[in-house]
Amino acid sequence: MKIKSLDIYGYGKIIDQSFKIEHDFVQIYGENEAGKSTMMSFIHSVLFGFPRRNEGEPRREPRLGNAYGGRLTVEFDDETGPVTIERIKGNKSAGDVRITMTDGTSRSEEWLKRKLNYIDKEMYRSIFSFDVLGLQDINKNLTEKDLQDYLLRAGALGSNKYEDMLSAINKELEELYKRNGTKPKINEKLDSISDINEKIAELEEYEETYKSLVHEEHKIIESIERKKQASQTIKEQLKLKMKEIMYHPEIKEWYHLANKIDVEPVMFPEKGIERYEAIKNHLTTGEKDKLLRQEKLEALIREENRIELPNEEDIKYLERIVKEEPNVKHDILQLERLRNEVRETEEKIHQSMLDIGWQEEHLNVDDSNIVRENVQSLLSRHDEIEMESEFYNNEIAHLQQEKNETEEKLSNLEEKQISDDRIRAKLEVQDLEHELREKERVYQLIEERYLEEKRNREKRNKTQATAIISISVVLMLVGLSFILISQEFIYGGIFILAGALSLLLLKLNKKEDDDSLKDDYENELEKIKREINDKKEAYDLNFDYYDARDLINEIDHLTNKRISDSMKLESLEEKRSILDSTNDQLKRDLHRVKEKLYVSDELDDGQIVDTIYTIRNIKQMRRSVDELKSRIETLEQNIETFSNSVRSEVSKLGIEFHINSIFFEANRLLEKLKKDEATYQNLREQINLFEGEIDVIDNRNYVAEKEMEDLFSYVDAEDEDEFYYYGRMFNEFKANEARFKELDNKLSLENFDVESRQRLSEFNTADLRNEESSMNAAIDNYQTQIDEETNTLAKVQQEIRHLEQNGKLSVYRHEFELEKNNIESHAVDYMSLMYIKTLIEAHIKAIKDQRLPVVVEEARKIFEYITKGRYIDVMYENNIIKVKHSNGQIFDPSEISQSTKELLYISLRISLIKALKNYYNLPIIIDDAFVHFDESRTRTILEYFKKQSKEHEVLFFTCNLEKSIPATNTIVLKDNRNRR
Repeated sequence: MKIKSLDIYGYGKIIDQSFKIEHDFVQIYGENEAGKSTMMSFIHSVLFGFPRRNEGEPRREPRLGNAYGGRLTVEFDDETGPVTIERIKGNKSAGDVRITMTDGTSRSEEWLKRKLNYIDKEMYRSIFSFDVLGLQDINKNLTEKDLQDYLLRAGALGSNKYEDMLSAINKELEELYKRNGTKPKINEKLDSISDINEKIAELEEYEETYKSLVHEEHKIIESIERKKQASQTIKEQLKLKMKEIMYHPEIKEWYHLANKIDVEPVMFPEKGIERYEAIKNHLTTGEKDKLLRQEKLEALIREENRIELPNEEDIKYLERIVKEEPNVKHDILQLERLRNEVRETEEKIHQSMLDIGWQEEHLNVDDSNIVRENVQSLLSRHDEIEMESEFYNNEIAHLQQEKNETEEKLSNLEEKQISDDRIRAKLEVQDLEHELREKERVYQLIEERYLEEKRNREKRNKTQATAIISISVVLMLVGLSFILISQEFIYGGIFILAGALSLLLLKLNKKEDDDSLKDDYENELEKIKREINDKKEAYDLNFDYYDARDLINEIDHLTNKRISDSMKLESLEEKRSILDSTNDQLKRDLHRVKEKLYVSDELDDGQIVDTIYTIRNIKQMRRSVDELKSRIETLEQNIETFSNSVRSEVSKLGIEFHINSIFFEANRLLEKLKKDEATYQNLREQINLFEGEIDVIDNRNYVAEKEMEDLFSYVDAEDEDEFYYYGRMFNEFKANEARFKELDNKLSLENFDVESRQRLSEFNTADLRNEESSMNAAIDNYQTQIDEETNTLAKVQQEIRHLEQNGKLSVYRHEFELEKNNIESHAVDYMSLMYIKTLIEAHIKAIKDQRLPVVVEEARKIFEYITKGRYIDVMYENNIIKVKHSNGQIFDPSEISQSTKELLYISLRISLIKALKNYYNLPIIIDDAFVHFDESRTRTILEYFKKQSKEHEVLFFTCNLEKSIPATNTIVLKDNRNRR
């Protein structure tokens, strides 16, 4: 799966933002508080659900009421196109998810879980997410075994979920049972049940008597229960009888009403009385309204006759004059405005001429852009030359000052300078002293070896001499024995001669030690010491050779600098003189420009361009004045034409013409004429309205009289009294019918059916009360028998308690059964936990045996790559991981450096991801996990992730922008506060 885009509706601080991911390896950069952690949490939430409120992770719901959630656009290897996964706030805390395929079809959340192979958020983070906290865990104070477990977990399981489950199961098992334990639950129950069993054995001798009493107790209890059930049955019947007595009057009334309404109902119009009275009132009111409207109509007709209609042609002419008012007044105002504008423009022209020193207008002056650009070029060049001159002046002053300082330093250093002969002598003495130290050291080593060899040689010679003397003595004694004892002089002589020859050879081989080499070395050392003393006496060598050499180098450097400064000074002075001559020529050119513009030579050069713009403005204002005067002439002609055409016409209507008041007088007369016309039209409309209302009232009264006749005909009544009689009969029937329905509903709710009502209506209330008394007597009889048997039961139970010795036997047996049940329950729990533990351990062993060797083999290649060949192997044997250095040494993970341990951990994690590719092909998320690595290691790891991004998409979140990653592979997050 690869993420192609993120659309965040609202999640934490990120509101309405979209991000396109167009590459397999993307760097997402942002400063602190920019939203990196929010974006990572958003990815997890869309894929696996929003954090629940009881989890430690924040839900990051927007605070301003924005939509909560968003969508991811992803690509699956086995799907033809992109898939949209949208999750928003819903009824469930995890949110509502909607999955849309390329063709527009939808999928369920179960489909997404299957696509992700049922991985959850915690497992995804522990395998595919790298963060700095996870790497820091490996550098805590872990023992060697803890570190091994941590690394094996990273390479085999990806998380500590199984270990946590085993720890929890072992804790539960120890709380249930422990061999030779006392505190676990099963151990406590076993001790308790053993004590109870011993106490029960002591009380079993009373068992037979106890059993017979218990049997009798059970019989009495059963008899009491039967009588209680019979009494309860009668009580239920008694309650039903009391209910019948309570509702007996209403049942009687129901039966009476049923017979009364069982006849043909009376026919009467629905709401006939109300309708009749409403029609009657309507006729009376209609007559009154008709009289009032007739009086008002007569008054309006009289008022209409008093009003005279105005001439329509006069109104239209006045309206035309009024319509001309805006145009004429606009022309008058425009005329005044143009006159003021001409006056103001003339004043501006005069002021502009004074500003540039003109006494008269020179409208033929050349103010083209060519002239202006030429002046600007001259001024720009003039400013550049001034700046260059200032620069050269500063440089010349600075070089002159440096030259003086160099001269002063040279004079001081030359006084301290040491001759070359003394320096050479100092160098020779240093070489001789170094040679002396080396030869003394060598001589000391040779002397130590020589003494050691001498001791060994003396020891060896002594051993040989002792052996030879012993042999010689033995031979001579053998020879003497031959001569003295056996009289064998020949053999005796031979042995004695051999012994004598051995002693003679021993004497001849004995040599004195030769110490000539030692004397040669000592002489050579003395010779070197004499040469050193001769040099020191011949020259004053009380100085440091390196200080003297540095002093000579500094004098040479200052000498060269003095020569260089002199050459630079000459060059700068020459350039300055060239600039001065160029500047004089520019001033002459600017003077000629001022003459052509007819301005004073005293005008500042920098104001020439502004003067050109002022001249242009004067020309423009002069052209504007000419145009304004032409428009003024046109407006005056228009006003004169209007006055001539209107003057004679308005005098016929009694209006005296004046250009300022004509429109007011015409408008006033027009309003008067329109008011008279409107009054006449209004009166005519009211007259027509009242005539129409009178016709409507007549029609309504006719309809009401016809409806009243229909009501009387419905019941065949002759007059109003007969109609009211039929109405009362109809209302009485409806009241009885309503009461019958009310009683029927009430009795039905109390479960009285029709048969039981008819049956009870045949009885009197006294008969029902007699049946109630009989039931009470039967209940009292049963209660008496129950009381007698209860007393007998109390005596039997007292004997049982006496045999039980205050109830101890039954209590012990009850406790025994309870403890037995508890032990069985705990044993079932214990066996279930043991079964689960066995399954988990077998699963972990299978994973380590099958997956871990493959993971370690791949981790070896990764570890060698990201350590740049410093470590060449990762070995796994006997559940132990070790690493091999390029020099052949093998180290335990606890013996390598902090950063190397982290690299080993990363290698195992990446190898695990590759091993699980067939199960989970998900994006890798890196959250600033490499912030404490050096730049070289960080780039090496990122280069490896770039290569692997073809198999797994990599999202690298960081607050330190990695410049080696192209900008096309980088998304920059900005703080919302900056955007606002």
